[in-house]
Amino acid sequence: MQEKKNYSTSRQYYRIRYPLSYHPKVRIQGEDYEGDVIELSERGVRFSCDDKIILSEGSDLAVNITFHDGESFELKGEILRVTDEDVIVRFVDWLPLIRIMKEQIYLRNNFVGHM
Repeated sequence: MQEKKNYSTSRQYYRIRYPLSYHPKVRIQGEDYEGDVIELSERGVRFSCDDKIILSEGSDLAVNITFHDGESFELKGEILRVTDEDVIVRFVDWLPLIRIMKEQIYLRNNFVGHM
């Protein structure tokens, strides 16, 4: 009997998980808050968050993500999940795939065994 793949739980976009020693920075627009990107894909971001800022699931959010080479992107999205430790945002517009590829190359070259 052939096994069926569960498409509802499979990832549609390549996702980067960052090592503990390196994280791009995320700034929430309109707030004095900077956090660390934990995971990133073309369609969303998971970043660290503490109780300094109050965020609500379902709310719109604009963020600025800055990478190791100084390149940054302003992205808008919807907050999907908020916990005591992190926030997940789904972007309205896509982060360019070339940026994801640059990050993958950077991680492979600078963090042996990470990828």
